[in-house]
Amino acid sequence: MYNINVYQHNEDNTARYVLGLDGTNPLIVIGVNPSTADEKKSDPTIVRVMGYMQRNSFDGFLMINVYPERSTNPGNLSKELNQQLHRRNLLYIEGILAKHKNATILVAFGNSISIRSYLKGCFNDIINIASKYNPTWKQIGNLTKCGNPRHPSRGFYQELADFDINYYVVRK
Repeated sequence: MYNINVYQHNEDNTARYVLGLDGTNPLIVIGVNPSTADEKKSDPTIVRVMGYMQRNSFDGFLMINVYPERSTNPGNLSKELNQQLHRRNLLYIEGILAKHKNATILVAFGNSISIRSYLKGCFNDIINIASKYNPTWKQIGNLTKCGNPRHPSRGFYQELADFDINYYVVRK
């Protein structure tokens, strides 16, 4: 059963800030950008995220993204950063992390982080916010050949592994 109790988006639904099933111990997942999932229907990424939630004994999940603009193909994201969307995204993310201090954050955006030059800066802003709340950083299996954390809907289920956020930031 698809059970969503958190769904935050902009007025015209061209941006989604948060989607999930909040609990006392949710898995917080960072993708690169939202696709089609909403409060009524899932998509392949959310199906996989829910699988990781269940397999790892979390009681919910909160899907957030490096950038909130909806697109089924990250290559179709706006060429320029929309500061208003980004700032609002950061406000939602900070609210989630303040509520769930010491949370587990699954970084799961794959190589799409490199599609637009502004995405890495957006991710760094999220890291700066998260550092105040002492999260545990995780990734799916090993990093991609390009050195990025794997996307949940690519390939088969793999174990969650520690993600060295400091090493990643220095390398990227």
